[in-house]
Amino acid sequence: MIRSVYILLLVFLTVLSFQSYSQQLEWKTGVNYFFDNTEFAKSTITKDQTMTGTHIAPELGVSWDSTHFVYGGLDMLKLSGSRNVIDSIHPIAYYQYKSKSMSFYAGAFPRGKLLSNYSSLFFQDSIYNFRPTLTGIFWKVGQAKSFFTFWMDWSGHQTFTDHETFFVGGSGHHRMGRFFVDFQSYMFHYASTMAVKYHVTDNLLGHLSFGADYSNSTGLDTLMLAVGVLGGVERDRTVFDKPAPQPVGAVVRFNAEYKGIGTDNMLYVGDPRNVYYNKYNTNMYWNNPFLQSNYYLLNQVYINLLKRQDVRIRLVSRQHFSEGKLMFEQYFTALVSLDSSEKNTDKSLPFLKRLLGK
Repeated sequence: MIRSVYILLLVFLTVLSFQSYSQQLEWKTGVNYFFDNTEFAKSTITKDQTMTGTHIAPELGVSWDSTHFVYGGLDMLKLSGSRNVIDSIHPIAYYQYKSKSMSFYAGAFPRGKLLSNYSSLFFQDSIYNFRPTLTGIFWKVGQAKSFFTFWMDWSGHQTFTDHETFFVGGSGHHRMGRFFVDFQSYMFHYASTMAVKYHVTDNLLGHLSFGADYSNSTGLDTLMLAVGVLGGVERDRTVFDKPAPQPVGAVVRFNAEYKGIGTDNMLYVGDPRNVYYNKYNTNMYWNNPFLQSNYYLLNQVYINLLKRQDVRIRLVSRQHFSEGKLMFEQYFTALVSLDSSEKNTDKSLPFLKRLLGK
């Protein structure tokens, strides 16, 4: 805790030094409460658990020329019911370049919004709750209709006890009227510790899809249908007697949202994935463990109780069909995200607007 105070003091002094050169003071803060109850006792490929806690992530920074930003802060997690004052701390320190057509980050920065186009095919929710920062670089070119991203996340520093791990990823989206094509991809590199001479594994994963969507100003926020292919290579370089598995499968997605009430649906049919899960578990695989089955259906029904750019409150019911079994999950999140450089929009449910006097 004393170390955290020193970090905040260093950030404050840095901000003051920049202010002396007439730069613009910037600030951000985020509060995220999450409750995730998984009823997976029937499953043989994942575990049943309840995860709940609260993040608070204050940031201070400076900007100049309206495009350059430097931020520093902390992401602090308090687990519900824990005896600890703070259960984990992730430092935040990064440079950001921002223009109409490009953004660039370098350092340690929040991952949530930047990788929001990646689904549970790549990252399960617990990653965002317990690994909230991305340490490396993120580059995005383009706007919402057409863009490309490249990023690198150095998630593990090699020591005699810790493994070297990192992600290299890229994604893109291009729209043609009501139709679109998009892709997400990454390679996860899981190397040995300094105490082990040679032990390296890699998980390469890519999702290419084609679809169409529609929305209007009368309450239909989303109506989307997409089909695609999920492919990859899972390589354990200590296994020499057989080729690296290259699982491939088809993915169908259907999403709809009307006046804050919506449903997201995803069907995967194909080769079982996460081949080495029993050996490496979540050390190597950060995606949905149900993909170990050759058939997986996810149905999600949600209500956006409050949907503003600065405040989002969502209640979710998820149904997972895998291994020939139906399993349930309940998820609730309340996210507050304030930024001195952004304006807020409101898409709250009508009854909440009346309740709040909007």
